[in-house]
Amino acid sequence: MNGVAEDAVQLYCRSIGFEPSCRTVLTEGTSDAALFRLARDLEFRKSGVDLYGTDFTIAAAGLGNDGGTTGILRELSRLKGFSRIVLTQDGRQIYRFIGLFDNDNAGRYAARTSNALNTDIFEYRDVYRLRPVMPKTRNYDLKAMKGLFESENLPYEKLDWECEDLLLSSFVEDFILEQPKALRSRAKMSGLEHREWTDEGKSKLHKYVSQYAVHADLEAVIDVIRCLRSLMGLPAL
Repeated sequence: MNGVAEDAVQLYCRSIGFEPSCRTVLTEGTSDAALFRLARDLEFRKSGVDLYGTDFTIAAAGLGNDGGTTGILRELSRLKGFSRIVLTQDGRQIYRFIGLFDNDNAGRYAARTSNALNTDIFEYRDVYRLRPVMPKTRNYDLKAMKGLFESENLPYEKLDWECEDLLLSSFVEDFILEQPKALRSRAKMSGLEHREWTDEGKSKLHKYVSQYAVHADLEAVIDVIRCLRSLMGLPAL
């Protein structure tokens, strides 16, 4: 690492509200990042394993309207540019960033059009959609990665999928019993269920998670963290 250039990524990330690691995943919003962070904490309490460690983190691309799919693409473009000038002494890039979209209409559109907006961004290398099945792989061939994700998720091809869908179903149903008006709609496919929430309902759900969730309720979230580490070429923990 060298001189002033090595701090360019850190300085920019701090200016937008987070501390980068060598490998950083950008989410659409703060609630997603908080859910992953809680899952990390619960895993650490149970096993002593820190799924982030010193080389990995998950952070929000922005607050409110500064987040979402447009926030991910905006910050990913900027950070890829900064990362090119932050090098080791032998000329290798220190930082790598990827974006994680929800698999909904906005996320599918962003993934499909990301390369047209920035020719240095590719789905299955720089941006991914959260899917019901997230393969743990370090295969960097785009065609192979696309085929793997699509084949593994074929039973759920038309099912929207968001971070809240990773929560244990029985835990979510307990929340719905307390807050029935929080739920807007349901969609089921091949044994899995996606739930749409009102804006207020989603906020209440995340508060409920922070207060009452235990390790078992977030096991699928923990598994996605392990997948994201794998996609970024990091060792399993």
